[in-house]
Amino acid sequence: MTMKSFKNILTKQIGLEEELYVSLEKVLKRLKLKKKEFLIKEGETCSFIGFQETGVLRSYILKDGNEFNIDFYLPDCIVSSYTSFLTQTPSVGYIQALSESEIYIINLSDYTRLLKENSEYYKLGNYISDSLFIRKCKREASLLMDSANDRYTFLLTLFPQIEQLVPQYHIASYLGIKPESLSRIKHLTYINEKVHIKK
Repeated sequence: MTMKSFKNILTKQIGLEEELYVSLEKVLKRLKLKKKEFLIKEGETCSFIGFQETGVLRSYILKDGNEFNIDFYLPDCIVSSYTSFLTQTPSVGYIQALSESEIYIINLSDYTRLLKENSEYYKLGNYISDSLFIRKCKREASLLMDSANDRYTFLLTLFPQIEQLVPQYHIASYLGIKPESLSRIKHLTYINEKVHIKK
């Protein structure tokens, strides 16, 4: 999320006062990640909420030596191992940069202090929790109810440029299918689009 768009959301859409946003901005720390560098690893306790400026990240869990992608983060995303952040218990997964990335983070102590100083900051807290909760619910509902093709379409709706940014095997993992199955889905989608254009 670019800081300009983030400011616009907080001050214009959810009504955080300009001076409160300025105070928030002062405690944000810029973090740069190299490709394949980890923002957090399994077993670490998350002490931050991030607002993504550039780059692409993924979150995944490791089971029996296999990686299962559960989310992607692009420049319009809030980034956090949020359950770990809220409960201050170890994270069950990883967040890793798929490209050079830049994130603005607020650590737990600063976040807690702002909430105590002014109740208006709960607007920020509500925005963060609502955004992450809605995103999680949509993802889970799609996995349970949609076909692989529909899950792929849903992913493209969330991240229109993701195929140019993320390797196919990572996308397949997120969709819960094999890379060859994703290739077939993409091929059928391409054919259907050509037929639609001809009509």
